[in-house]
Amino acid sequence: MGSQIAAHCVNAGLEVILLDLKSEDAKQPNKMVEDSLKKIQKLKPAPFGKNDFIHRIEIGNFDDDFDKLADCDWICEVIIERMDIKKSMVARIDEIRKKSAIVSSNTSGLPIHEIAEDCSEDFKTHFLGTHFFNPPRYMKLLEVIPTQATDSSVTEFMQRFCEKVLGKGVVVCNDTPNFIANRVGIFSIGSMMPYFFDGDFRAEEIDLLTGTLTGYSKAATFRTGDMAGLDVTLHVANNIIPAIEHDERQQVFDLPEKFKEMVASGKIGNKAGEGFYKKVQQGKKREFLVINPETLEYESQQELNDPLLDEAQKIKDTRERLKFLVNSEGRIADFIWQTQKDLLLYAANRIPEITSSPLAVDRAMKWGFNWELGPFERWDALGVEDTVERLKSEGEEIPKLVQELLAKGHSSFYKDDQVYDADESQQIPIPPKAVGQLTVSEVRRSNTPVFENNSAALHDMGDGVALFEFKTKNATLGFELVQSLEKSLDLIAEKFDALVLGHDGDNFAYGANLMEALQAHQSGDWDKVVEAVTGFQRTAVKLRYSPFPVVAAAHGRTLGGGTEFCLYADKVVAHHELYMGLVEIGVGLIPAGGGTTELLKRAMNKIEGEADPLPFIREAFKVMGMAKVSESAHQAKEMNFLQDTDLIVMNRDLLLAQAKEAALSMVEEGYLPPAKTNIQVLGETALSALKLMLYVMHESKFITDYDKVVAERLAFVLAGGDLSEAQSVPEEYLLKLEREAILNCLKDERTLARMEHMLKTGKPLRN
Repeated sequence: MGSQIAAHCVNAGLEVILLDLKSEDAKQPNKMVEDSLKKIQKLKPAPFGKNDFIHRIEIGNFDDDFDKLADCDWICEVIIERMDIKKSMVARIDEIRKKSAIVSSNTSGLPIHEIAEDCSEDFKTHFLGTHFFNPPRYMKLLEVIPTQATDSSVTEFMQRFCEKVLGKGVVVCNDTPNFIANRVGIFSIGSMMPYFFDGDFRAEEIDLLTGTLTGYSKAATFRTGDMAGLDVTLHVANNIIPAIEHDERQQVFDLPEKFKEMVASGKIGNKAGEGFYKKVQQGKKREFLVINPETLEYESQQELNDPLLDEAQKIKDTRERLKFLVNSEGRIADFIWQTQKDLLLYAANRIPEITSSPLAVDRAMKWGFNWELGPFERWDALGVEDTVERLKSEGEEIPKLVQELLAKGHSSFYKDDQVYDADESQQIPIPPKAVGQLTVSEVRRSNTPVFENNSAALHDMGDGVALFEFKTKNATLGFELVQSLEKSLDLIAEKFDALVLGHDGDNFAYGANLMEALQAHQSGDWDKVVEAVTGFQRTAVKLRYSPFPVVAAAHGRTLGGGTEFCLYADKVVAHHELYMGLVEIGVGLIPAGGGTTELLKRAMNKIEGEADPLPFIREAFKVMGMAKVSESAHQAKEMNFLQDTDLIVMNRDLLLAQAKEAALSMVEEGYLPPAKTNIQVLGETALSALKLMLYVMHESKFITDYDKVVAERLAFVLAGGDLSEAQSVPEEYLLKLEREAILNCLKDERTLARMEHMLKTGKPLRN
């Protein structure tokens, strides 16, 4: 965990020293830390934004290099979860740290105040707990746990620093056992285990009922346990039991004996290859077997069929679906109500013990366990007053918090951008997820959209900056959206100074709307297909040459046409977690929204002096021809999708605000659109070299027959056609080659087969 935290700090641009125990090998005193870093390099998903970031970590050991801590601004202790060893370590740190240094102990549940109780008073004021969730790069939640001795300015600084620099969703917790997320999360898992081990429901059935169906995570209950490690789950549960004698549901943390037997036998989850589930490969078929609670042997999963589930799936809104299921009848409805009841009561009874803020509990569960709905959002979804009546009818004691809420005249925890706070005994404005946050929702509250349709909206962000919002499902780029953007560019030139492309969704853009393209082709409306291709390219290129700066706020999956919009923006402000690529070849197409032309241009611009341009063209060809997707914004820069002048933001919640700032800076600098320049192409020289590459790959069965056909069309564009010699050509010339190539693809039945297969299965067809 320490190595992964170090890796994430390096991703954020910090200078990091990583110390571990000294090895007994005199020739390799730092072998422990070296082995730890080698181990995390093999992890998937990768802890490092770029593989070579590992070399930016300075390493050492506790014996020879401890004095290096004297120069550090933040010392994060992440050693074994034993109080005596942690106390000994912080005592050593107390002796060497500089007065301004902040020290944190990373623990999943040990009392923070006890760790530092023997340290100096100054140390205590600069000491707090940090609980990173695993894996640190990807899990949003960071619990910050001050003690009564922690200076409030230190707590506030760490909260802001971890939000902005590390990109975390910070929740400040009371110094109570297991803090917030693990206290509620392990309770939730523990409360569901008896239903499995007593034989009421199978593991895969419980996961179906406690997954996205009812507002939990995609990994649901037992798959989450397997991912986190069942040994970790048991360890956390065992640790908390003696510390919560006052807890009315203490016995829930004493997990079933059969579960303990699972862990003792090594069935501890994904890291062991078996837990509640076990992946097996039989020939080309992969199957996830599920454990039998009696025999602890594995068997095939069974499908849970019930008319109630069919009805529930028709309800799109998760809150309405949860309410429908809870108020239905039958064994499934009873299970969902009982588990919801346990969670609602337990969470409400933990306030103000673990925090005074229901919002903090909800954010902790959403950011730390990936739940869609937190416990108090569930109270509201089911109706607080209705739920109280049902609880009373079943003889349950109503939590003091809920009684107080209703007594104050509130019927829900959330209302009109406010949330109930136990300390204030009233509803208060919902604080932003990060200071400086800006969302489309907030922009909408300030100004009515300039225009809006089903696919897109144009907003006024203030200060002369417009925001173009993608509204389609998965932000796919259909006919209406592209036409709306093209029209908006003319409107913006008249009324605004700059444009930001962005939205609040999970992914920037999945690329072109394949269904629309396929339907247009199948209807025989070829003119519409041609106009769609031409219009998309025209609009993307127009972003570059409009008389105002365009900033793309890219995040998550940014594929195909989404990448092309970014390529033609003046600047990209990208979230660190950026999965960007020109992936059109997977559906039998080539990048034709200017993507092929722009990647060629960037490749040629990398050439210095009299260097051979062919390696640069080959690299661009491989990036597009193999449909490579970056695994971070840093990798996107390596792949030429982003440029050195583009910005990387660690916190997704700050992305739009940073994009607006970047746009305003360009305006203040006196922005002028770039002049059009010619692009150097190699003609036959490049075309022959790329075709040779394809021949070798085809002969070695690395690519299929049609892969080769489509890739040759891509190669033709990158070469600048079959020109007899190298020369400089206008951008419009290459754009025309792009259009011709993609239209040839769209006339080919093999491309249509790929598109249909992708739409049906979500996977590429290798024909």
